Amino acid sequence: MRHAILLLSLTIILTACASAPQQASQPLVVGETPIAPESRLIDTKPDWAAIPGERAPDFSYTLADGAYKLSDLRGKPVVVNFWATWCLPCVEEMPTLDAAHRANPDLVILAVNRNESTDAIAAFAPKVGVSFPLITDRDGVIGERYGVINLPTTFFINRDGTIAARHVGALTAERLAERLAEIR
Repeated sequence: MRHAILLLSLTIILTACASAPQQASQPLVVGETPIAPESRLIDTKPDWAAIPGERAPDFSYTLADGAYKLSDLRGKPVVVNFWATWCLPCVEEMPTLDAAHRANPDLVILAVNRNESTDAIAAFAPKVGVSFPLITDRDGVIGERYGVINLPTTFFINRDGTIAARHVGALTAERLAERLAEIR
């Protein structure tokens, strides 16, 4: 009798799972996010999150030589990479991003750290030695405006300030080159 009840319970659970909406079966997409309104559902992003085809949410950041805003960079191709010191794929893709930055003098890369202190980033920076700025997003406000759930997540921003593409996961040199070619 106990075995029959267990079998019946398992059958009910499996039937319920099989009839669940298919949207739930793809909570994450590693790699390219389609440029379509439906992409709002991928990664269960909030409706207000940044998506390809829309204007990139503006944010301000401070470097040693002053305060800046993302919108100040209009006219240049921009890569906004969300990362953390504890995220191994984030750290592994840094040399790839740096090589692209050094090879493309017009390209701006902003590496936005998620929820870590300036001290933690300052201690980490010499280990990677990149040629682009590592920006602090201590409270995670910038990441929230972009709908970042997973790290690393990278946004490719056109010269007019709109998002060309979004990539979730570590970037290979080949994938980075493809994404950079899409920026207008």
